[in-house]
Amino acid sequence: MSVQSCLVLVIAGTAVLMDFLMEKVINSFICLGLLAGFVTCLQEEGIRGIPVYTAGVLIPCVLLLPLFYFRMLGAGDIKVFAVLGGLTGSHGILSIMFGSFLLGAVLSLAFLISCGNLKERISYFFHYFYKYFVTHQVQSYIQKGQKAENFHFTVPILLSVMLYAGGFY
Repeated sequence: MSVQSCLVLVIAGTAVLMDFLMEKVINSFICLGLLAGFVTCLQEEGIRGIPVYTAGVLIPCVLLLPLFYFRMLGAGDIKVFAVLGGLTGSHGILSIMFGSFLLGAVLSLAFLISCGNLKERISYFFHYFYKYFVTHQVQSYIQKGQKAENFHFTVPILLSVMLYAGGFY
């Protein structure tokens, strides 16, 4: 297993633990991950790898900004994607992000069906956007606290990273 694969697995796994224990991913951990990605990039690619590293870090920040704006995805999740992007580059992070959202959708759907509140959550989703378009005020989509509908998105990120590290994509 490559150093890159080990690092992405450790980062994603640690992010899940932090998310479950503290409901956030600590910024010092993110900084350490960004530094590890930069050093790894320089060791493997030299100075030519800096644009690849930079693109990998910036792509999640730019693409996921709308979800953060509407408070549908936390800043910690985006920062974890940025760290992973620095390690994997643009192609790798796009694969991981696609896999994460696909796995997140499947897990969320299964969770909502098993809890019996799928119809309620779909109604909440449409009502949220209706309120935004009427009032033009952004309110948090995620409800604070240990609510049944709150979903730790670091879990599908980890699952997607496991598939990536395992060579599935």
